[in-house]
Amino acid sequence: MRTSLLAVSAAVLLLSGGAASAAPEPHKDGMTLKEIQSWLLESGYKAELKKDDGEGYITSSAEGVSFEIYPNDCRQDRCASMQLVAAFNVKQKLNAEKANEWNSGKRYVDCYIDDEGDPWFTYDINVSPGGTRAALDDNFSVWLSFLPDIKQHIGW
Repeated sequence: MRTSLLAVSAAVLLLSGGAASAAPEPHKDGMTLKEIQSWLLESGYKAELKKDDGEGYITSSAEGVSFEIYPNDCRQDRCASMQLVAAFNVKQKLNAEKANEWNSGKRYVDCYIDDEGDPWFTYDINVSPGGTRAALDDNFSVWLSFLPDIKQHIGW
């Protein structure tokens, strides 16, 4: 009986895609830069590791928008959160009124303008404690859903 139950359980795992084919869950204490890169690549996005002043980050893109992912709240190599940043060099510079229009009308993604009037959009994702792959994917889909609105707002 026990052997039959194990065989049925194994068959169900194989037919449903099983745990072996599932992407790894984020670690309870956050993610490493390499794990973030692997998650993006497994999700079908480019993910190039870069360094700036010794700090690692990842470049990626979607919807014709390039963006960076900066790990934050790190202990050794594990980071409890990450910030996605899309910076634009626009011909028609944004003013505070246009940035405030975005910030007062949208949730989740914030708009800032730099000293040259170029817009920066940011979105923070917590992956600790106990983040799941489903939650990470859901948070990333929120970011992706804003990219067309960002482009329209700044005339990109």
